[in-house]
Amino acid sequence: MVNVKKAISQFIGGIQCVLGVVASVFAFIIYTSSSMRETLAIASEGEVYLYMFLSSIFGVFSILSGLLLVRGEK
Repeated sequence: MVNVKKAISQFIGGIQCVLGVVASVFAFIIYTSSSMRETLAIASEGEVYLYMFLSSIFGVFSILSGLLLVRGEK
């Protein structure tokens, strides 16, 4: 039972890490790509920084919590 719990925890942690990386890449793409800004209907420069900030924060917290799940407790 403990091994199953550990395997599920590591799997969920891996998914969280991947989602965090995707959110971080999304924040970078918003900053560099004007066509992405048009697709998301971002009108002002302030909105660009808001989207970048929110995506970056989500990415960092997802990666950190995912790493905590992957490393697990002994």
